[in-house]
Amino acid sequence: MAESVVGDITPHDGVSKGKQEKYKLEDFGFRYIESLLKPFNENLGREVRNAWLEFERAETKEAQYMHEMDKLECMIQAHEYEQRTHGRKDLEEFQGLSSKVTSAEGVSWLGLLQQERQSHLSKRRQRIPVIFVIGATGVGKRTQCTLLFEEFGFQHISLGDVLRERSNDHTYPHADFLENCLDESVKIPTGLSISLLEKSITKGMKDGKRWILMRGFPESTEELHEFEDKVQKPNYTLLLSCTAEKMLMRSASACSDLDMERRLRAFTAQSVEIENRLKAVQGYYKNIDGDGSIEEVFGSVKKAVVEFIQHAEVEKKGDKEGKEAASTAKRQGC
Repeated sequence: MAESVVGDITPHDGVSKGKQEKYKLEDFGFRYIESLLKPFNENLGREVRNAWLEFERAETKEAQYMHEMDKLECMIQAHEYEQRTHGRKDLEEFQGLSSKVTSAEGVSWLGLLQQERQSHLSKRRQRIPVIFVIGATGVGKRTQCTLLFEEFGFQHISLGDVLRERSNDHTYPHADFLENCLDESVKIPTGLSISLLEKSITKGMKDGKRWILMRGFPESTEELHEFEDKVQKPNYTLLLSCTAEKMLMRSASACSDLDMERRLRAFTAQSVEIENRLKAVQGYYKNIDGDGSIEEVFGSVKKAVVEFIQHAEVEKKGDKEGKEAASTAKRQGC
């Protein structure tokens, strides 16, 4: 509570006298809070400060328990930050606080936290590069993904194909639900779609695939956010674009002009926000002109993918060197 007045005091703030100076600053904060509350309730301000003093002295069982929870909360925050940075931060040093957690409840909660963290670290180690291949209907996503599969051997995943496959799998508990949604053109819950995509990615990894092509996904910022939060981030993106006339010509046999125009409007409305979000990460985004012949477009697509592969190798090397440097510094006590 005192932090609302004096700010969060960390070892990096250069507080000259360590705990003593920190105590002094926090005491000042609580005295100020007490003075703010005094005109409204004289006893309340005093009670708040006395509760803090009890916590600081750690003489009662309640205060000792709160100290333990304070350490556990710090570990939880560190893990949440690891999750938000999608593996770019490894805050292992905070796990040393686990020795301070000794109560039965604390140990139980600590076990759950450590289990969740290990699961997160395991997923992070197994991360596989994903390329979103997006664009409006008729732009040539399926054709280009097929050519990339033939050229590089990447796993090719389409959410639509995955949903249809699962809807026909009567051992899958949500098969009937998926079938009804597909028949009625009802949007599948995003969480369910992401779960199925994640399972497809995991299967690809087990099959030895090194890269994943994800065709036609994401179609909305909601899907993008959910995938980034639940599966991985960042991901590479190929945005195929061409003129409306070209898309209409390519899709003439698949749908009417009116339906095509409706799909194009829907994609355009969603794509601007998605595009801005995806291209914000440097090196992970390419916009491909899809107006040319299949061979011409594939030449551009192939070049972009090769650049993605090179980018991934550089990042992988940088991560390895960074971890080795951090490990060396830790051994040397830096």
